Amino acid sequence: MKRLFVIIIATLALAFSAKAQEFTPGWNLSAQGGVNYTASDLWQIDNLHHFTSDAQIALGYKFSPWFGLRGAWNGPVGSFPNNEGTEMGIMHYAQLGLDAMFDIANLFNYNPTRFLSPYLFLGGAGNYRFETTNDKAVFGPAIRAGLGFAIRLDDVARILLEVHDNALSNKFNTFDDKGLFGTSWDDNLAALIGLQFDLTSGRAAKPVVDPGYAAPIAVAAEAEAARLAAERAAAERAAAERAAAERAAAERAAAERAAAERAAQQRPVVAAPVQESIYFDLNKSVLKNDQIAKIDHLVSVLRQNPAATITISGYADKATGTANRNMTLSEQRANAVKKALTDAGIAANRITTEFYGDTQQVSGVPEQNRVAVCITK
Repeated sequence: MKRLFVIIIATLALAFSAKAQEFTPGWNLSAQGGVNYTASDLWQIDNLHHFTSDAQIALGYKFSPWFGLRGAWNGPVGSFPNNEGTEMGIMHYAQLGLDAMFDIANLFNYNPTRFLSPYLFLGGAGNYRFETTNDKAVFGPAIRAGLGFAIRLDDVARILLEVHDNALSNKFNTFDDKGLFGTSWDDNLAALIGLQFDLTSGRAAKPVVDPGYAAPIAVAAEAEAARLAAERAAAERAAAERAAAERAAAERAAAERAAAERAAQQRPVVAAPVQESIYFDLNKSVLKNDQIAKIDHLVSVLRQNPAATITISGYADKATGTANRNMTLSEQRANAVKKALTDAGIAANRITTEFYGDTQQVSGVPEQNRVAVCITK
């Protein structure tokens, strides 16, 4: 028991670590069943008769990845000897307790998808023993402590395996008047298995930052703070680079649109072949407004050259996406241009589509590979 208290005290000290993680505080409900064994110096009968059934229903709330509280009900059957300890009886009782819960693994590395999570708990309880054939009804205190393992099934459910010790006053289920303050204690040991359900699964997570580390882990706290600062700086640089790239892309698109409009106004009617490159946004296959002028030019050429045909080749940027996704995306881009042409009255039998995914790259610039290349002949 002393060793267990040392472990719990150490766990409390570590619980104040300053790790910022995405965590959702919330409620959980558990139901467990198992066996109960009562150990006492007064028992004189066969120890195997000390086993009785046990059940526990608990409602808990996790305040942080590593700390929570739960209210638990236990019962309904326990062992009860006669005054001499030579015969065993059964008593019915109800225990209502409050436990402090400590998730051991999450003290060091919060991981909401961890398969196996050990935990410790420490608490107190009140016990009500209903009237028996040997004695009247009794209410008494208890100290609860134990160890458990949570096995993750999915985001909502876990299997709970738990062993715990309820230190009960001998006045509760025996008749020994010896011990501290005129009483002594029985160890009421239980082994339980059951399920726990997360009642707040699906709620948006919010970052939780607990106060600083205890002195023994101050160096680790500084290292963690430096790592987080470096990550923030890297994220800010990446955001600035993305903003600059978006501005440059917008400027290029505006220039292309202006050039396309000028070309549409000035372009003379020419015979095939004619080539146009229809550009798309990242991971998109929807025609952009600034590319419509190119489609109009192709329609004009095909209308003025009834014998001409057109080949549309779709491509994707190798720098982003998977090979399968890029192959699908290049096909969708080629078909998007084909549909625009057929909607404008161009016969489908004059149009051939090809798609290469990211197996071929038409340019060394990633943005220019998000394209459908159209060539008339």
